Amino acid sequence: MCSVSWIINESGYHVFFNRDEQKSRALALPPRQLNVNGVEVLMPIDPAGNGSWVSLNEFGLSLCLLNNYQGVVPSRTLRKSDLVSRGLLLKQLSGYANIKQIEHAFHQLNLNQFAPFTLLVFSPVTSSTPLSVVAFAWNGQESSIYPTECPLFSSSVDVDAVKAYRLEQFRQFTADDNSVDSLLKFHAHHHPDQMHLSTCMHRADAQTVSMTYLNVSKSHQFMAYVPGSPCEHLSKQAIEQNQYQLCHKTSLVS
Repeated sequence: MCSVSWIINESGYHVFFNRDEQKSRALALPPRQLNVNGVEVLMPIDPAGNGSWVSLNEFGLSLCLLNNYQGVVPSRTLRKSDLVSRGLLLKQLSGYANIKQIEHAFHQLNLNQFAPFTLLVFSPVTSSTPLSVVAFAWNGQESSIYPTECPLFSSSVDVDAVKAYRLEQFRQFTADDNSVDSLLKFHAHHHPDQMHLSTCMHRADAQTVSMTYLNVSKSHQFMAYVPGSPCEHLSKQAIEQNQYQLCHKTSLVS
């Protein structure tokens, strides 16, 4: 479960990612730098599968993973334990320099190993059009690649109501000011009477556990990771205090 929004402009992009998880799931580890196929990559780690849901590499390429709970688990898989973690898929694809390389690698995958997902790819050399973010999707039966619009949401519970409520809130928060400030407020939004629908979600069994912010341009790149419920912990100060940067980067242009 998650909520993803972004801002694209001529200089690069900003990504905002709320991660919603079951309360029984182990807490994620803060971002660390890894070398994936010779490429330096920054990502928080999910200890349950040793993968991740968001990454940023030395070329300024970022990946965001949304689970597709409404998809169909591949029929060849008899047990959930037979599936490969989707977080490992993101980790594997994070070691490429550009979208074309990811597309080639995506076509080589045996997708029947994975539960359904949508993988978003952001590039610092993308255009400033709203449809410049590429989605790589697998619904359990077929794959697709397409440009997508902001924002996107996933939920395992009452997905239509969740999407409708969060989209309306997104429109209200960005109607007059589609900025970093307005999107931080949107991702921290918590309505006491709509806790299960809010962007900062709270249910008896699950809640929003972190917010990740990516700021990438041709001149700079960093990831900010703020653990805990955004309605309590997310602020511009928290973003500044929880920044992580890649070391030994080679290029921001692919």
